[in-house]
Formats: sequence, C-alpha cells, structure tokens
Amino acid sequence: MRAFHVLLGLSILLLTGLAYADSPYHAITQGQVAYTEHPTDQPPLSGWQETGLPFSGSARQTTGTFWFRFPVEALPADQRDSLYVAHHVFDITVYLNGHRVGSTERLDGLESTGWNHPFYTAIPALFWQETGNQLLVRIRSGEPNAVLSPVFLGAQTALQTHYQQTVRQKIHIAEWSMITCLIMGGLTLFIWLLRRKDRLYLYFSLLCFSWSVVMFYLAIPFAPFDHGSWLRFAFYCVDLSGFFLFMFLYELMKLERPRLKFTAIIAVLLSAVLLFSMPMHLHSLVITLVHGMHLALVVYLLVIGTRIAIRKRSRELLVLIPGFLIIAALVLHDIYAFQVAARQPGGLPEGTYMQYGFAVLLILIFIHLVRTFVRALNSSETLNSQLEKRVAEVSASLEQSYAENHALALHNHAQQERQKVYRDLHDDVGAKLLSILHSRAEDEKSLLAREALSSLRETVNQSARDVLPMNELLSNTLSETKNRLTHARIPFETTFSGDIPDLPADPQKAYHLSRILRELTSNIIKHANQGTVRLHCAASNHTLHLTLQDQGPGLSVIDNPQGMGLTNIRYRATDIGAIVKWENLPEGGCQCRLEIPIAALQLSL
Repeated sequence: MRAFHVLLGLSILLLTGLAYADSPYHAITQGQVAYTEHPTDQPPLSGWQETGLPFSGSARQTTGTFWFRFPVEALPADQRDSLYVAHHVFDITVYLNGHRVGSTERLDGLESTGWNHPFYTAIPALFWQETGNQLLVRIRSGEPNAVLSPVFLGAQTALQTHYQQTVRQKIHIAEWSMITCLIMGGLTLFIWLLRRKDRLYLYFSLLCFSWSVVMFYLAIPFAPFDHGSWLRFAFYCVDLSGFFLFMFLYELMKLERPRLKFTAIIAVLLSAVLLFSMPMHLHSLVITLVHGMHLALVVYLLVIGTRIAIRKRSRELLVLIPGFLIIAALVLHDIYAFQVAARQPGGLPEGTYMQYGFAVLLILIFIHLVRTFVRALNSSETLNSQLEKRVAEVSASLEQSYAENHALALHNHAQQERQKVYRDLHDDVGAKLLSILHSRAEDEKSLLAREALSSLRETVNQSARDVLPMNELLSNTLSETKNRLTHARIPFETTFSGDIPDLPADPQKAYHLSRILRELTSNIIKHANQGTVRLHCAASNHTLHLTLQDQGPGLSVIDNPQGMGLTNIRYRATDIGAIVKWENLPEGGCQCRLEIPIAALQLSL
C-alpha cells in the first residue's frame, strides 16, 4: 500500500491551490468523519471527528462503515451540476441534504472497488437549498482499509469530461490490456503445445495469463469473491508475472546458473506463503520485499542480457531494451503529470500509465516471438524446398544407377547363360561328331553331320544374342523352323492369335524352348512324307500356347514316344514349366501342344 500513500501525498500537493483558483469546480478537502463497527444506513449521532481528504482508514477498521460530513457553502450555479471522486474504497453512497444522489452498491451483494474506478454522478438542482447545505458520504470499510480522495463539485461539462478521460485512460486500457494478454497467451500456448521443447513460448504464455489477472483486477468495478482474498490473489499474480518474466529471460539468454534460478523459485513460493498467511496490514512490507526481489532479479538478468547482446550483437536480446525504456518513459510521464498538476492551482490530476507499461513490454516480446516464429517458418520452407530439390536429384541419380545396374545384371546373366550354352554345345556336338567317326554308313554319317551342323548353328545363334523380348525370340525361332522345313521340301504354315508379350525372356528358358522346337522339327523332317506342317501360336490367360501339327502319312512321333528325341523334349519342357501333349489327328498325322506360363519364361533378377 505504499504506492497508494505516495499517490495520496501527491494528491495533497495537487489540491493546495484549489481554493484560490477561479475554476469550474470546487474541491472539498475538510470535513468530519465517524466510524461504526457494523454496516448501517443511518449516520451516527456521535463520534464525529475532524478530518481531511484524502482519507485512509486504519487496518483495524475493516468491518464497519465510515461516514463523512461536509458542510457546503453557497456555490455558483455552474458548480452544482455534478460530483466527482477519483478514488474510493469500497462502496460509496452520496447524500445531499438527506437526498440520495448516487451510489456504487450492488444488488448482488458483491463488493465494489474504487481504487481504479472513479465515481461520478449528476446532482439534481432541486436537491440544493439556499443555505445550510450538507453533503454526506458513506464508505463501506473492508480489507485492507477504507479510502476516500477529495470530493469535487463542479460543472457537468468539466467533471464529466474528466471522468470520461479517466475511464478511458484507466479502465479501457486495462480491459484492452487484459484481452491482448489473453490472446497473446493463448496463441503462444498453442505454439508451445506443438513445440514442447521450446519453453520460451510456455513461459511467455504464463506471463501473459498472470498479468491478465492483474489487468482484470483493475478493469472490473467489483470483487468476484471476498476482497481480501481477491486482493491477495491479484498481488500474487504480480509476483507470478515477475517470476515468469525472469524465467523467460533466463531461457532466452540460455543461462546455466542453477543458484539464480533456485532463488527465483524460492522467492515466488515465499510470496505465496506470506501473502495468504500474514495479516493484511503487513502486506505493504511483504509486497515491497517480494516485488523488489523479483524486480532485482529481472534487472540483474537485463544487465547480463545487455552485455551479452552488445558483445554478440544479438537482436533477440536487444529487442527487450526498448520495452523497458518505454516503461521508464511512462513512469517519468506520470511523475511529470503530478508535478504539473501541483503547479497549477485548481488543476485535476491526469491519468497514470505506469501500471500498463508492463503490457507494452509484453506486446514487444510477443512481436519478437512472432517474428522469430515467422523467420523459422520461412527458413523451414526454404530448407524443405532445397531438400525436395536434393531428393529429386538423388532420386534421378538412383534411377539412373538402378538402370545401369539392371543392364549390367542382364549382361552378366546373359554371359552366364552363354557359358552354359557353350558347355551344352560341347556335349551335344561332340557326341554327334564322335558318332560320325564311329559310324559305318555314309548316309548315316551325312545325316549326323547335318544334325551336328544345325545344332551348332542353333546354339551359336542363341548364345550370340543378349536378352530378347519373347515376341522377337519366338519370331526368330519360327523363322529358323521355316527355313529348315523349306530346305527339306516340307510345306509349312504359321498362324497367330492374341498378342505375344514383349517381356524380356530368360536366356536359359529361351534356349530350352528353341531346343524343344528344334527337336520337334527334326522328328518331323525324319518321319514326314510330303505332309503339311502347321504351327499355331496363341497367348491367353498369362499362358503361351504352341501347337505343331504334322499331317503327313509317315511315321509320327506319337508312334514312338520313347525315341527320336521325345525324352529330351519332356526334360526341357520341365525346365521351363511347360505342359507337353501329343495327340493323333483324325485325318492322319499327329500334333504336339505346348502350354508354357509366360511368367516362367520372363527374366527375373
């Protein structure tokens, strides 16, 4: 309450020259006061004592009612319109010549608070008498004590204008400060919920919420519960604001001083214990001690922060200095306003702004946090764009590398298959040439030599190629079959149905398929007798169908399934997962059907 006593002293200096000024209002500073132990609606008949205004009751007089009696001499007509009181604690009721002029008493029973809420009321002209006017003021007492500042009677245009200015400067600023703190606190708390590791936003949101309670105390004209508890809670929120400001600065500067942090925690806990346990009349000592400790800690951090900011040229820390300079400027403004009012006889005190300087600092910090968040967001978007570009480049490089590796793998696989083919060539052709050497019949030698030559050509042709698509592989194989049958003077027809896929064929499976068709063609050449050979190719249901018909009347493969290469055909068909069926034709001859899964022929790495 020391700040209040200082304000009362300044008010006395302000009013020293009112009696000598020709002003549109009249100040009442002298009268009588009486106190009743219990609330009453009637002024006491005894116990009146002389008093002056401003008045502050004793800390022991907190349960009754104060009555003030002021004789009012004849006033000019332009000073009878209205009444104005800058400060009153608590409920105030004004009577003029027994008539009730105005009151702040609430019907819901809640206590009115007038420390930050001035009182103004118009006075009807018929309440005035020619002489012997008496003004009665009733003030309900409560914790911490009752207060009444000088009473002004004057012209409605002057006092009402001043009342409206005071309301704008005090009440409206407090309301907007409270709303602003709630908005800033809500936004930063939301950001903290998304970024739990960044405690700067948490401390700032708690700072805003605690200070919004202080602004709420100044904005509303009543106490939501018992005023003593309400005042203690408001004082503690001031301490919480100082504590969270300290923690914000501590986190912002990234300090590692556990003792300093521990001192701040002990101070805020001690504040809670003292404020809610000690008598109200000792609160001025508690407030001075605890508020001073938090202020000293904050100032200490600001000194450290200023040194760090200057040394490291940190804009994040330098941004706080203008905020405190603004607060200092507001305090100087208020002191200057009181001095000007004291030098002007009859002047009314202007509004004060020092209690709202903290809100200005919060706004500056909030702007800084928003700018920091926007810069981080822009930086994140830039890094994300660069990362996407880098990922695209790496993906393209990986795709190119994969294509190269795939081609290399195909080449290596083909080379391996060529080696297998060469081994088969050695076994097959070598065996036939050995038979030629031990054969006695010239015709048999000629036949075996031709077969060896054909087998050699077939094997070399297959091994000389890389991986081929299935349609191209089948086309090459059918072309060779046609050439062989044409040289043997056997008619050959080919038909297709469906689209043969262009998937890459496994070289080993392709080799087995060509050998199967080679064996079948060789059997037809050996046993056909001027019959027509037809080959039908079809692709359906993921299966390749090959049907080879021999319509000649000669000996066919169906008559001797164990000889003439049929065993080799079954063996190679098993390697490619094919189903082989031999059937006799009704008109003579036979046919061989192959059903080969396309997936079995496809190359897989």
